Amino acid sequence: MYKVTTTDMLDPVIPEENILRENGAQLFYGYYKDEANLIDITRDADGIITFLAPMTAKVINSLQHCQVIVRRGIGYDNVDVEAATSKGIAVVNVPDYCTDEVADHTMALLLCAARRIIQGWDQVKSRQWDYRKLLPIHALKDSVLGLLGFGKIPRAISERARCFGLTVQTSDPFVSRDFVAVHGVKLVSSEELFRTSDFISVHVPLAKSNIGLVSRQAFDMMKPSAVLINTARGPVIDESALIDALKNGSIAFAALDVTTKEPIEANHPLLEMENVILTPHFAFYSERAVRILGEKSGGDIIKVFNGCIPESLVNPEVLKIRTDLKRSKGNITSRR
Repeated sequence: MYKVTTTDMLDPVIPEENILRENGAQLFYGYYKDEANLIDITRDADGIITFLAPMTAKVINSLQHCQVIVRRGIGYDNVDVEAATSKGIAVVNVPDYCTDEVADHTMALLLCAARRIIQGWDQVKSRQWDYRKLLPIHALKDSVLGLLGFGKIPRAISERARCFGLTVQTSDPFVSRDFVAVHGVKLVSSEELFRTSDFISVHVPLAKSNIGLVSRQAFDMMKPSAVLINTARGPVIDESALIDALKNGSIAFAALDVTTKEPIEANHPLLEMENVILTPHFAFYSERAVRILGEKSGGDIIKVFNGCIPESLVNPEVLKIRTDLKRSKGNITSRR
């Protein structure tokens, strides 16, 4: 029987459990504390399911017979893919499970910021009732939403945003002007996006080249009335530059589902600012999304165990080593 170990997830993870058990594998729940502990709980695993645990080269090189590491989510920056590839370990992610959820959450943050919902509620709770203290409030139909990146999630956001009358533009070096135009969106440079957008929403992966992408220079370009939204990954934004921009009025507001360090530290300056909304990195979540996430991650593990190439293989270079892996048709899901 194959052994699959989780590194940092609360049980029960029902979809994976059922799929693995029905296909001759057993799921063990591990809760990493540090690198040494992570090595201890994963050393003898045939497969690993990880969320945020740092799967470093040291951890990966300690694995005795692991065949597959699944990053239970879209990004996989916590996995040393190069180290895994060199050991013949397939790395898998789940890139397409929460598009609607993140798009909805982004729009919720945008609307809360635009309509001053949180500030209004705080005012009422403190027994005040004076909307004039919440002004100015601009009409969405007079506003421009800038999407930094134009993958599946920002495309879903653009559909929602245009329903509210927002003009939408994007900056993404990997898409064409014609492709963007089909979605009713204008393609601009990142500099123009920063300068002309009333709302700027971040949707780029946490690659090394994107760390600190929204920089101090970017904040200097933004409108003083601009709202920055981030439902991607925290380190994409230079957090110290963001704090300074919020303090000195370079931008008006930030609405964030992610931060550089998570959970955010108890004494973090962002927690003391009235012009900030923070949610605890749950834009991805819905019961449906989590079910799909579990089914896809469990299914890809079984594919590898069965000698098949997983659906969402991050490191195709590993196939030069894992010549036993062949292409298959269809997905593996639980019968329950």
